[in-house]
Amino acid sequence: MNDPIDHQRLADSVATAKADGVLDRLIADNDQMLAALDEVIDVEVGLQEVLDRAKEA
Repeated sequence: MNDPIDHQRLADSVATAKADGVLDRLIADNDQMLAALDEVIDVEVGLQEVLDRAKEA
């Protein structure tokens, strides 16, 4: 038989799966942005070291 509760459970399951997929993509994007930020910070630290050495010279 067509039980409305089963349909709702199925709809909830599909919505949860879609939300999980979106969340996974957001986490992956966030990880990529953090990696890029780490690279920028490393470059910044390197430039500051160069500037500090130039001041000492």
